This record gives sequence, structure tokens and C-alpha cells, in this order.
Amino acid sequence: MKKLVFIFLSVFLPLFVIAQQNEVLFSQANEAYNKGDYAKSAELYEAIVKTGNVSANLYFNLANSYYKQQKVGPSIYNYEKALALAPNNNDILTNYTFAKNMRIDKIDVLPQGFLSEVYTKLVNLWSVDTWAWLSVVLVFIFAICFVVFYRAVSSQQRKMFFAGWTFSLLLSIFSVLFAFLTASNKVNNRFGVVYVGEIKVQSEPNLRSEKLFTLHEGTKVQLLEEVDSWKKIKLTDGKTGWLPKKQVKEL
Repeated sequence: MKKLVFIFLSVFLPLFVIAQQNEVLFSQANEAYNKGDYAKSAELYEAIVKTGNVSANLYFNLANSYYKQQKVGPSIYNYEKALALAPNNNDILTNYTFAKNMRIDKIDVLPQGFLSEVYTKLVNLWSVDTWAWLSVVLVFIFAICFVVFYRAVSSQQRKMFFAGWTFSLLLSIFSVLFAFLTASNKVNNRFGVVYVGEIKVQSEPNLRSEKLFTLHEGTKVQLLEEVDSWKKIKLTDGKTGWLPKKQVKEL
């Protein structure tokens, strides 16, 4: 029993202490933000991020602190992190739009085909966790309908619950499928944000190669591959090139 108590305290007590400390830091950060001390609030929010106890609200507040300081790269980066956890949050989407207007680079987006556009919207509709929870709820509904179907007396009830468990089963399969597709999309489509004021994009992963174009702080890029200290990037207009990896922060 003493050993179990010791294990419990050694595992959960530090987590409890960290949680309590983070609550204090979050309160102090909010207070600093409300007083207009945005540098201090950003510092305190970043301290919480380092503990790994993150949330959409934390990233949102941190992004707002950087936005108030006109720091385009960090604000864009943290709005993106917030949206990854809460993709349909209107407050985050609105403030993110304001932050994107501070960017210098205006990059066109290549048009997508209809099916490709629908697929992209679906995999970005919800997070993996949301798709997973939806599938759990639908399986629960399926189980209820399935049981009631076999206990129903009238043919009308049997038809109704047959349709219910069939529909919920199909939707649960659909939800599981898109949970996997969303997870796969995140793994295979890596993105980053340019974190320096201005940087030249090279044709090859070295400074001797041709300079293709210039990017500025806050521009979001797709990360294709990495060679030594360089990352190959792709823009929404299809252009590709190489950047020093320390100049772009991966999301």
C-alpha cells in the first residue's frame, strides 16, 4: 500500500503542482495583457506552453499578445496552433484574418478541382479528436437502435430502428475514416511560418545557389523535405525553393 501511495504521489503530485503553477501564470498573463504589457503577457503565456499544458485558448491569447506587439511571425504561428485545436472558433478566425493582413507577401492560391476542394474541406473540418468522439457517439447510438430493433413489436418500429442503426453505423464508419484521413493529412502535409523579417529563397540547399524569390515574416509555407540545415518549401502558388531551417518555425 505504501508503495502504491508513493507511486501515486510521484506521478500525479508533480502534475498537480504544474497545473496549479500554470493557473497562476495564466492569471498573471491575463492581468499583464489587460494592463497593456503585451511583452510580459507573451513571456508568461510562453512559460505555460513550455510545460506542454496547452490549449486553443492559451495559443489564442499568446497570438493576441504578439499581434499587439506587431510581431507578425509569432502571431501567425500561434493563431495557426490555436486553429489546429479549435478550427471553427470564430474569435480565432477573426483575429487571424487581422494578423494575416500585416503580412507583406500576398501569394496566390492555385485553384483546386471540385473533388479535391471538397476533400480538403472535410479533412480540415474538425480535429482528429472530434472525428473520433463523433464515431464513439454514433457507435453508441447504433448499439441502442440495434437492441431496440430486436425488441420492437410493431413492424413500423422495427423499420424505424433498422434505419437508425444502419444510418448510425455508416456514419460511424465515415467518421473513423475521416479521423484517419485527417491524421494522415497532418502527417503528410507539414507547414511552417517564416520567422525572420526577410529571407531569400534559394534554388538549392546552399547559399551559392540562385536566389529565386524573397519571403517575409509571417508567410505560411508547406515543408517538403529537409537536407542538413535546410528545408525545401512550397508556396500556395506552386513555387518551391530552399530556406535555412532556422528561419522557418514548423507548426
